[in-house]
Amino acid sequence: MVSLTGLLIREALYLFASVNPERVDSAIVPCSGLNKLFWKTPNREFKHYDAKTKNGTKYEVYSPKTGAKNDNVIYYLHGGAYIGKQNWIYRYQSRYFSQAAGGATVVYVDYDVAPKALYPTQLDQALDIWDEITGKLGFKAENVVCGGDSAGGNLCLAMMLKLRDAKRPMPRGAFCFSPWADMLGSGDSYIDNYNVDVMFGNKRKTLTEEAKQKLMDFDVYGWCKGADRADPYVSPVYAEYQNFPPMCFTVGCDEMLRSDTETIVKKLKAENIPVTVFRGNGMFHVFTLFHGIIPEATAAFSVVTNFISDRFETWEYSYPNKIYRLS
Repeated sequence: MVSLTGLLIREALYLFASVNPERVDSAIVPCSGLNKLFWKTPNREFKHYDAKTKNGTKYEVYSPKTGAKNDNVIYYLHGGAYIGKQNWIYRYQSRYFSQAAGGATVVYVDYDVAPKALYPTQLDQALDIWDEITGKLGFKAENVVCGGDSAGGNLCLAMMLKLRDAKRPMPRGAFCFSPWADMLGSGDSYIDNYNVDVMFGNKRKTLTEEAKQKLMDFDVYGWCKGADRADPYVSPVYAEYQNFPPMCFTVGCDEMLRSDTETIVKKLKAENIPVTVFRGNGMFHVFTLFHGIIPEATAAFSVVTNFISDRFETWEYSYPNKIYRLS
């Protein structure tokens, strides 16, 4: 059974957030309109500032006004198909991420987006902020947990692969909400869930070779134009995952990208990397961001905050906590 609010939001997303070329002319409008949709939710218990690295990469820093744990940091990389910009649905998560990590600082990269900025711009900028966090901001890699959703999950995984391959210190752990990790769409769920995925799919249709090629050529994939889509830094499903830290994933059972998560989880388990997975029955892409509204998302987000708390060994916080709900 799917909750009533889950069903209602799923239908709304199908009507207004489609990035399927058989249904809309461009993915840019639904992906770039998030800052208009999500109001400027106040984070009254946080102080924050915007900054740039010496290379010009923009980022945002949020830290609790009281009870800050100065050693810990959450580094979050936002989604939006590499088209949408950083917005308030992500900034609002600061209170939950910080509290789960015992009062941590939360840092967000505000990377440049497609179609003006193409791969590897976003990956270079994500690494630039990693260097800023572990350099100028003074945090140790061992005290960082990274996270991301959708394209941000792609970026989180690719950044960690780059760090691992360069034999650089890795974060303490990482979590991903529905990571977009296969730019070739090779998993079974791309076919199996095409008629139920409310964002990438098309109801009552099957994914023919023609329809798949049209999707692969759509502007939602424009960020990797000219790149090798089988490159593990572009499509992390094709990477190997030895020497990775513990990870946590949430994914919707009804999304086309489900296979992206399942492939990576299988590879992590083959390397004996501790991994936690929450699968949302009847849920859609990045459903976890609807926590506090959809019961399935609340359950998924609780798993993530527990994972963060476990990584930092801070067990005094539990989600949902009434004082950190939207007011």
